[in-house]
Amino acid sequence: MLKTKLTLGTKLELELYDANGNKMVPTLISQFEAVLPDDSMEILSPLLEGRIFPVRRGTRMVVIYQKDGEVYKFASEAIERKLEGNIHYLRIRPLTEEEKIQRRYFFRFSCVRDVEYRLFADGDTQEEERGVFRKGVTKDISGGGICFWADVKPEIGWQVEGILRLNRDIPFIGRVVRVIDIREGGRYNYEIGVEYTDITNMNRERVISFIYEEQRKLLKRGWTK
Repeated sequence: MLKTKLTLGTKLELELYDANGNKMVPTLISQFEAVLPDDSMEILSPLLEGRIFPVRRGTRMVVIYQKDGEVYKFASEAIERKLEGNIHYLRIRPLTEEEKIQRRYFFRFSCVRDVEYRLFADGDTQEEERGVFRKGVTKDISGGGICFWADVKPEIGWQVEGILRLNRDIPFIGRVVRVIDIREGGRYNYEIGVEYTDITNMNRERVISFIYEEQRKLLKRGWTK
């Protein structure tokens, strides 16, 4: 029996692979439900852009999740899909033991949310010397960082202190990893990619949960059309 730290409601990211070991689609998101008597697992059918993604029986995948600030993964195989009421489930069979991983890319969710930020070049800059907060909006968010539109241009490697406005405020500090000039007559001039360097485990999990719930809302809207 696979020993994991999964609990009911843990958010999952699924990477699906074909028979040649090639990644099939962008990373999908799901949620852990239960371990069954035969040691298989029941998870919610994964979502892609607010829609149920049909995973075929026999599809191999890597299951990734975060718990208490650590990231874990294990390989598994899809066994069957089922529908109970309006809830779609996927049963999977673990194929490997769970292992801890150090760094990884997170599922990125496109959404427009307010963000307040201030930029400073030196990570040792004292808080009172970091300047005033400016306003921007996000292009996408993830458990690992954000991409947002801004009216000032930082340099790669600069620091960002920000407050992401979701269903609650998410404070963070990050490092600028990408800057793109988007001056086309709009309000914002630059697209800035940021990797979190200082965010609490609880707030990171809140971001991941927010993404999952927003995907579920998109799915429900599809059902009501």
